[in-house]
Order: sequence, then C-alpha cells, then structure tokens
Amino acid sequence: MSDFNSFEFAVEQAKEGKWKLARIGMVCLYILYAAAIAVIIYLALPAMIPLYALVPITLWIIIFFTWRYVSLEYEYSIMSGELTFSKIYGGRSRREVMKMRLRDASLIAPLDGDVYSAKATAYQPEKEFSAVSSMSAPDIYFMLFELEDEKTGKKSRAIFYFEATAGALKTCRFYNQAATVVTKVSR
Repeated sequence: MSDFNSFEFAVEQAKEGKWKLARIGMVCLYILYAAAIAVIIYLALPAMIPLYALVPITLWIIIFFTWRYVSLEYEYSIMSGELTFSKIYGGRSRREVMKMRLRDASLIAPLDGDVYSAKATAYQPEKEFSAVSSMSAPDIYFMLFELEDEKTGKKSRAIFYFEATAGALKTCRFYNQAATVVTKVSR
C-alpha cells in the first residue's frame, strides 16, 4: 500500500545467529526422529518392517507443523495513524504482537546515529519489539513510546526497531512530525 493514510512492510528474519542454530537443530531432530523410528522397528518389531513406509509420512507431518517456527517474517503496517506489528510463521499463520498510535511516539529516529542511539539507550525500555531481518541490516530505525497493558492499565516504556522505507518515514512524519527524524533510506 502506498497511499498517505496506510503503509505496510514485511521482512523475513535473516538466517543467522540463533535462527541458523534453530534451523540446524530442527533438521537434526528430524533426522534423529527418522533414525530412532527405524531402529525401534528393526529391533523391537522385525516382522513389522513394512512400517518403514510410515516414517516419511509422519516425518512430513512433523515438518509441516514445526518448520514454520524457524521460518519467520515480521510485518508492520500503519493504517490511519495506528501501527500494528505482527509475526508471520511459515507464511501461513499471523500473530499480532503490538498495536499503538504513532502520535504517542516520543521519538522515531535512525539507530545508526550516535545522538539518537544514545537516546534509545538512555530511555531504558522495559519492552522491546523488533521488525528487522538482522540488527546489521541497513536503515534500522527505532520508535520510543509508552505501551499500556490492557489488563492492568499500567504503562511501560517500549522500543520498536524497524527497517525503514521512504514510505514508512513519510507516513510517520505525517502522523507525528515533531518526533520523526527523516534521513535518506535505501528503499
């Protein structure tokens, strides 16, 4: 969406660090499962060797239901001044993580500048939300705001990291001009 009142952007989690280890771990568990079932059938039920045919089917079912948790996308959208952050698992299931009004942000700025990154650190957020593929990605911005707990009504300081695009910055500036710092971005 590219009109002035709405914007959305999705980015896939980079396969590095803990995400790379999680993927390797899942593949190892799949192999271990197949090997364990094969050994159990061979040793405990030698007459039931045709049960080997079920191993690929059950393995496919396990992969179908578990691989989505290591194949993650982040999406943030802005509709009528309200930012919604969601996680998308395996391209199939979406979970809304956070929702806030842009006018409530106290600062929207690039993370790479010394002045602004120092402000982000000094803010000491109690909650962090991240919609970046990697913390080394280009054009990472942050948003400082207070998030109200729906159950208790208690407010807590929060920070939202996101990969900025020209459209996102334009929309943020439209809804909160005083708090938005606009720089040139690659997208």
